Amino acid sequence: MKLMFSMAAAFLLAASGLALAATNTAELDQNGVGNSAFADQTDPSAIDNSISQQQTGNLHRADAVQRSEIGSTIYQVQEGDLNNAYTLQQGGAYNEAGTYQDGAFNSGTIYQLSSHDSAAWIVQSGFGNQAQIAQLLGAGNVARIEQRGQVHEAFIGQNASFDSDAFIYQQGTGNEAQVAQSGSGHFSNISQHGSFNRAHTSQTGMYNEVDILQSGFANKTHVVQVDWGSSARIHQDGFANNANVMQSGTFGFGGGHLAIISQSGSLNDATVIQSGFSESAIITQSGNGNTAIVVQ
Repeated sequence: MKLMFSMAAAFLLAASGLALAATNTAELDQNGVGNSAFADQTDPSAIDNSISQQQTGNLHRADAVQRSEIGSTIYQVQEGDLNNAYTLQQGGAYNEAGTYQDGAFNSGTIYQLSSHDSAAWIVQSGFGNQAQIAQLLGAGNVARIEQRGQVHEAFIGQNASFDSDAFIYQQGTGNEAQVAQSGSGHFSNISQHGSFNRAHTSQTGMYNEVDILQSGFANKTHVVQVDWGSSARIHQDGFANNANVMQSGTFGFGGGHLAIISQSGSLNDATVIQSGFSESAIITQSGNGNTAIVVQ
């Protein structure tokens, strides 16, 4: 049975008006059995915000909360069964958050706290996927997680970050990815195809860039970038390959490094450690059981 502005939603909107929150809008659209949707805009300092929630299927749960927020938007769309979505926008302005779920037992969580002019998107299609985005104390950031398949895990954290972009794409089974950014002007992209691959990136400073592509089974990549202007590109294809990159300056200055690692085959291991200014390293491994270490 389709419910537009159900009695519960109508009461919620009325409570919002009594609490002196101004010109907020909430729309809840449900079609199915046992779905639950909650929209909270009761905070008096929540102004000109909007929430749109659409549920098709059975036993979904969607929660959207806007507190001390101005001019922001939350979209949550659920299809299938037993999906869970939660979004909190608090203490910021002009943010956008969207969660789209199709399948079963997917979970998506977005936090935008003291964030301005930022966008966060989660897209899940499949079974048992988990995604979380946290944008804290920043502005102008973009984060997107897209998961297709089963039991993936993904996290993007943009903390005290400005004008940074982070993207995670997962396809297959059981892949895991994490991105952490603080500072300004960073770019991080992780694309995983296959099963049980792992990728972690951490960026501080300014204008660092990471691009990771994993296909195959049980590959691992870990990238840490400190200071400014460094680039790391990792491509793994095969089984149980391992890549590590550490890029930094000297005494808080420097950077501008380039590291490229390409691995195909199985059980290869590559490590690049760069400090100072404008170092370059390229490692290419094909076959099985190779080890390469570059320190600059």
